[in-house]
Amino acid sequence: MKVLVDADACPVIGKTEQIAEKYGIPVTLLCDTNDEMFADSFEKLLVSIKNNQKI
Repeated sequence: MKVLVDADACPVIGKTEQIAEKYGIPVTLLCDTNDEMFADSFEKLLVSIKNNQKI
């Protein structure tokens, strides 16, 4: 199992981190900004759309 989180809209990232670490579940954060406030234990995937093209 792997958890994918829309990090720009998720109000419970801290709780997600606690549960994922407790059970050893990998988490990937999907976000459109490179926000340093997210836990280092999460994989971060920066997603951006420019001129209707994914980059």
